[in-house]
Amino acid sequence: MTSSGRAGRRGNGWAVLASVLALVWFAGLGLLGWRALGGAGSSVSGAAFQQLVADGRIERVVMRDGGNVQAWLRGGQQVRVRLPDSEVMPGGALAAQLEAQNVDLRFEGRGQWPGIALNFLPVALGVAVWVGVPLGLLALGMAWRRGGRAGRVKVAEG
Repeated sequence: MTSSGRAGRRGNGWAVLASVLALVWFAGLGLLGWRALGGAGSSVSGAAFQQLVADGRIERVVMRDGGNVQAWLRGGQQVRVRLPDSEVMPGGALAAQLEAQNVDLRFEGRGQWPGIALNFLPVALGVAVWVGVPLGLLALGMAWRRGGRAGRVKVAEG
């Protein structure tokens, strides 16, 4: 085997190592982002949440479409609960009870960005296929051509 072949294999090892490190890095960033967005709060049952409301231990509540409720207790602890849609309404009994206790209450709807992203996904996939496949075939052809040159031995005539 030629020395350039061994060097190419060594270079591939570094590329694989760099790829693995990049994947670990992005996975760590994703985990930190998930925790920052509130994924680390503890979940409680609906009955336990009702008891917290009745005891007056709730400081702030964010109610989202789909029955997802995120609440912050007076001690700073964060809890999550999933309630029926009928209870997570601006004019509902739970909202009235929280407003009577002067709880900072906020209602949030679903964002529109996931729908927009899903609408552009087919276009992005089409572009990726029509651009990526020819570029990939070109790269394979160039690699095959380089491999063919390395195998040939030049013989001097004379």
